[in-house]
Amino acid sequence: MPTAHARIASAQARKLLRTLCNHWRHKFAVEYADDRARIVFDADARLDATAADERLELELAAADAARLISLQGVVLEHLQRFAREEALTAEWR
Repeated sequence: MPTAHARIASAQARKLLRTLCNHWRHKFAVEYADDRARIVFDADARLDATAADERLELELAAADAARLISLQGVVLEHLQRFAREEALTAEWR
């Protein structure tokens, strides 16, 4: 399964992760504890995330490269929406 990793700098990393989990909890399987989260989109795609002092560490996995790229945009778009005034950038690798 292809994976992509990103580190996103944010002064509100913990809040962003908690908000993302709460937002997607009604639609996907979400596990959240101790600033770590796993969001399972379906059998072929998941996001593992950790919030540290001023950054989010993300690992995204999907069944194929096209889905992986699509989910990268979805995850970043949601985080940016929750960050409001703070501009977020992610360099997926």
